[in-house]
Amino acid sequence: MRLRNSFWALLGRSREVAPHGLIEDVRHAMLAALDLFCGSAYLDLDDRISNARDLDALWYLRSPLMIAIAENHGEALARDQMLEITKMFAGFQPGAD
Repeated sequence: MRLRNSFWALLGRSREVAPHGLIEDVRHAMLAALDLFCGSAYLDLDDRISNARDLDALWYLRSPLMIAIAENHGEALARDQMLEITKMFAGFQPGAD
């Protein structure tokens, strides 16, 4: 059990688990953005997104994805892409409890 989950259990609060479909939708959007804007130069990031176990892990991979897009197409485009992806996390952001 993760420390964070055990902490919420001690407080009598449980975190909602994101539906599997949402996790896969977010993963697909992130991989599509990586493929569209960065090509095959970021295989490590592709693997990290593909193998992320949950929505929390995908949440924290937004920064490396934004950096990758910004390196190839500038910060403005990267910010726009990340805004759309971040919207997908509505209600499930880590620390939003």
